[in-house]
Amino acid sequence: MNPTDCPPPAASPTPDLTSPHRRKLLWGLPAGLMVQGCGGGASAVAAAVSPTGVDPVVSPPSTPTPSPTPTPTPTPTSTSTSTTGLIATSTWAARPAASASLGQGMWVSDVGVGGSLWFSNGVSWMPVSNPLVLAHKFSNARMDASVGGNADVLLDSHLIPAFLLGLASSLRITAAYSFPGSGTANKAPQIRAYFGLGKYAVSSQPLLDTRGQFTSQKSFLLNVTLQNRNALASNQIRPIDYAFGASGNAYSTSSIDFSQDVTIGFGALNNSSSLSADDQQMLDWFCIELIA
Repeated sequence: MNPTDCPPPAASPTPDLTSPHRRKLLWGLPAGLMVQGCGGGASAVAAAVSPTGVDPVVSPPSTPTPSPTPTPTPTPTSTSTSTTGLIATSTWAARPAASASLGQGMWVSDVGVGGSLWFSNGVSWMPVSNPLVLAHKFSNARMDASVGGNADVLLDSHLIPAFLLGLASSLRITAAYSFPGSGTANKAPQIRAYFGLGKYAVSSQPLLDTRGQFTSQKSFLLNVTLQNRNALASNQIRPIDYAFGASGNAYSTSSIDFSQDVTIGFGALNNSSSLSADDQQMLDWFCIELIA
């Protein structure tokens, strides 16, 4: 409402300041407070005065009572691996069936260098790291002519657990040999696989056999890939060595059964011409990788 819309103010009676009932003016409001509005114009406002002459008792403002803080509900503790973020730990032999573990993870403590992480696709257990290093070892195992002529000598080995290789999985094997002696006889590093009742020197499957082709070399790096051919006991072997087979880098087939434990052996042949203790053959290190 605009001030011009208000009726003219009525004359204000002169307050009786001598009356005992008018002992206090401007009670409860600051002196000189001006109110602009209808019916009073611009005038000083006197506070209400008690008709009994007694100053009214003013109650102090009440302090609101704070609401009680609700007690937090404790989070239930669960041992489920899906809620805690933990995964199961197992050895390879004790692993659960992949068909019953679809989408689940598992830490396998005895496969890989220090263990490895696997997951189930509902059909097979697959390594999270692919390729997966199964073994990497500095062996420094050596042999010389003291083993006798035409002796196949095992220097070091690594076990591949049963069913670790799938139907179409493969092994990539690398081995470093050196010949530190001063002998001049031919050297013959070997890589072999054997399982069941087989041994390195008896009933083993050659993966790479250099056949004594090294004469003047002081070191050599050997590589071989073994690939399952959609079966656990049907494999293709591809060595990277010029001396294997009828022609350089020829491949062969084998029936190494990976439904059983299979041992990969690293050794050497001491042929009949190696008669000196200086005809040393040393396995420096080897590495085996699983390609799933």
